[in-house]
Amino acid sequence: MEFSNYSDDELRELYESSRREYSTAEVNRARGLELESREQKLARRYERAKKNSKGATSATTSAATGSSEINRSDGESARNSNDSPELTTKPSLADYDVREVIRDEFDEEGWTVMKPLLATHATLLLDDIESSRAMMVEGQSGVGKTMLLKTFGGLTEQFCRRSDITPASFVSAGPSKSTGNSTNTDLLPQLEGRTLAVRDAQTLFGGSEQTIQSRWGTMARIMDGDGFYRHTATHGKAGYDDIRFNFIGATTPLSPRAWRMMGNVGQRLLFVEWPEEEYDDGWLASVVDGGERRPIERGQDVVQEFLHDLWEFHGGSSSVTWDDERPNEVMELIEYLAKVVIYARASITNRESQREAPKRIGQLLHDLARGHALIHGRTHLELEDVEVCGRVALSTMPSKRRGIVRALLGPDRDAPLTASDVETILDVSRPTARDRIDDVVALGFGEVVETTGRGGTTKAVEVNSEFRWPDGVPFPEF
Repeated sequence: MEFSNYSDDELRELYESSRREYSTAEVNRARGLELESREQKLARRYERAKKNSKGATSATTSAATGSSEINRSDGESARNSNDSPELTTKPSLADYDVREVIRDEFDEEGWTVMKPLLATHATLLLDDIESSRAMMVEGQSGVGKTMLLKTFGGLTEQFCRRSDITPASFVSAGPSKSTGNSTNTDLLPQLEGRTLAVRDAQTLFGGSEQTIQSRWGTMARIMDGDGFYRHTATHGKAGYDDIRFNFIGATTPLSPRAWRMMGNVGQRLLFVEWPEEEYDDGWLASVVDGGERRPIERGQDVVQEFLHDLWEFHGGSSSVTWDDERPNEVMELIEYLAKVVIYARASITNRESQREAPKRIGQLLHDLARGHALIHGRTHLELEDVEVCGRVALSTMPSKRRGIVRALLGPDRDAPLTASDVETILDVSRPTARDRIDDVVALGFGEVVETTGRGGTTKAVEVNSEFRWPDGVPFPEF
């Protein structure tokens, strides 16, 4: 291997991709730990299968299966055994312990973030999608984003984990498998039918404007699902065709420059903001109880059991044909949320906004809703699937706009939003509050009105009727 052909970033990615990822079972065996005995896990799964089946399997079959699993010497979990009870109904989160464990270990805030991550991953099952679906978790450093993403670790047939990535990671400057090299370490072919989970996606959004725009120009082509090729003086053309994968990651709040540069090459990412947490007296004990390892391991155990069953039942990626049923009310709500996003992340020049077309974001939100339906055992949409889209829509905009947009659209507001209101809600100065009002007016969410205050009249903003929050979607708390 000629190291001079590679940049430092590319060498780091080559090393990272060559490292073996160990399953949860292998890690637990090395530590001498057992989160849950194989007998207990098998019994729990058997009871669930028996409950969901019209004709319950006999106790004799259960005992024989349990004996077979107990005597296994390879250390695999029960969910990977061919002797496990056959799934007779579509797996649904309601029949698993995912929600309870994630809420217990990562609080309610972690669960609100986990739902869109699971829904995004589940869209890989749909057979009518060619391009990537991506979800970024955005939140302050230290809230638990990385630990939550680690719960997907070990399920290597569905996920490919990386600490961070660069566009060069996907197709290196060296020879690839497409040129006949048998020691290929390129990331892109490893992603076919899998979700790329990046614990630190911040590197994709940093640097100069030219760097960000160039980087996301490359990422846009890769995520469109048509494959990607690089041309180098040493090795010529190298790359791959038609690679479909999904992308989830975590990042700290992005700069306005990053949002602007991504918009210049086409928005392909959805975001979910980690809600702000309140820390009561004694919070430290709940954080250190069990250490850092327990939340990850408990999360891995339940998340991987559910996802393994979901994939096993449907037959893997691109295996689900969606029902044609599209309730009008659901589609209207998704159209509304798509409109909120394109208005909220529009660029403003000379107090005029330039918006993207609604088609792409509408498709992304619709697919997210379908993924949410899949993880709840359905191949048709219902109103509850739009709830996760509401949280994502109010997160997929520059962070400095989120507070004022949410305050203006909140269904509990029955009066115009004054500068004093904004000052209190956002905890900003009065001049900043006025600037925020000017922003939402320029974006098109409302109109300036005069309202009566203590000292006379004052400027306020009243939401346009087309943006009043619909009754069918619960307004999320942040």
